[in-house]
Amino acid sequence: MSTAAPAGEPAAGTTSQQPPGRDVGELVMAGLLGLLGVYLVLDASNIAVPGSANTVGPRFFPYLVGGVVIATAAGLAIRVLRGDRGPADESEDVDPDAPIAWRQVFVIGIAFLAHALLINVIGWPLAVTLMFGVVAWQLGARGLVRPLIAGGITSVVVWILFVKALDVALPGGTLLEFATSWF
Repeated sequence: MSTAAPAGEPAAGTTSQQPPGRDVGELVMAGLLGLLGVYLVLDASNIAVPGSANTVGPRFFPYLVGGVVIATAAGLAIRVLRGDRGPADESEDVDPDAPIAWRQVFVIGIAFLAHALLINVIGWPLAVTLMFGVVAWQLGARGLVRPLIAGGITSVVVWILFVKALDVALPGGTLLEFATSWF
C-alpha cells in the first residue's frame, strides 16, 4: 500500500527542491520588471512624432514593448502571489566557492573600453572583431585566430545588414566602406 503526500508537500523520503523564502525575491523581480515597463511607456511619450506620421508612428513599438513588459511583470507577480515558484538554480560546472578571476574581468573590461574608443578610429567591424577575439580568448577559446575570424565574419555581416539594409549609421572604416559602396 502506498501513501501519497498531501498536495504541495514532498513525498516521503524526498526533499523539496525549492528554497524557503524565494517568493520575496521573485516579487522584487516582478516589481522591478513592472517599473521598467512603466519607464518604457513614460519615456516613449517623449518621442517626437512628425506631422507626416498618419499610421504607425515612432511611439508604437516602445509602447508595445513597455506594455508587454508590464503585462509580464503582472503575470509574474500573480503567479508568485498564488504560490508558484521558479525552479531551483542548478548548474553543471559551477563552483560557487571558486575565486573570481580578476585578471579575466580586467582584460574583458579593457576590451570593451577599447572597443568603445576604437569604433570611430578603425570602424565598427574591426573594433568588434578585436573585442570578440580578446573576450573569446579570455573565456577559454583555444588560440586567437579562430575567434578573430568568427568575430570578423559576424561583424561584417551585421555591419552590412545594419548599414545597407536598415540604414543605421555605423562607421565601417575606410576599407569596408569602399568595398561595400557599390550596393
